[in-house]
Amino acid sequence: MIVWSRLKEHRASTRADDLTLVEPNLLNLRGFEQALMRGWSPDPRRQHDKTFIKAELVTLREDRSAFLARMRSSEIVATAVSTRQPQCLVAHPFWIWDGEFCGYITLRYLTGTNQLPLHLPGHVGYSVVPWKQGRGYATKALQLLLPRAKKAGFANISIVCNEDNLASKRVIEKAGGVLCRTGTHASDSPTVSKLFFDLPTICN
Repeated sequence: MIVWSRLKEHRASTRADDLTLVEPNLLNLRGFEQALMRGWSPDPRRQHDKTFIKAELVTLREDRSAFLARMRSSEIVATAVSTRQPQCLVAHPFWIWDGEFCGYITLRYLTGTNQLPLHLPGHVGYSVVPWKQGRGYATKALQLLLPRAKKAGFANISIVCNEDNLASKRVIEKAGGVLCRTGTHASDSPTVSKLFFDLPTICN
């Protein structure tokens, strides 16, 4: 049993080492579509929400180019008091890829500040499809995202997960996240306790 367990761990780590982040495009959008067809929700808060998943699938099939554009779109969400200039919420989505679609990870930020609008809990959102979980993919994807965050001008990024989400907690800590505080967030119910991490973009 011990030998078999170590063999599985070795195979999982090898696959994680081969993982890449790829830009969503019309050619690889098929993998995202197939994941929806298998019942995966791109919104981790709406897992098993068949109505939401079906609506996403319908929207994708109606206009694939528009669906991609929506994913990559930026929006004006605030005006900076100091400069009175509008701030743009930038979203950079990537597919987590091991030769096929494994999920997504998105870097999101407001131009010119480390702060985020209240509806966004952290600079990173991600989801790995259930049939690819348990292989270290989320940790690897988060590590691969850090150079991109550094290039965008961040020495640290914030990442948030539910206090009872032990899997996400382990992912963030393995990627180098440091727990800063525990509390609630405006994007969720005041009864849901969150863990707030700082994640350096330069790995030691």
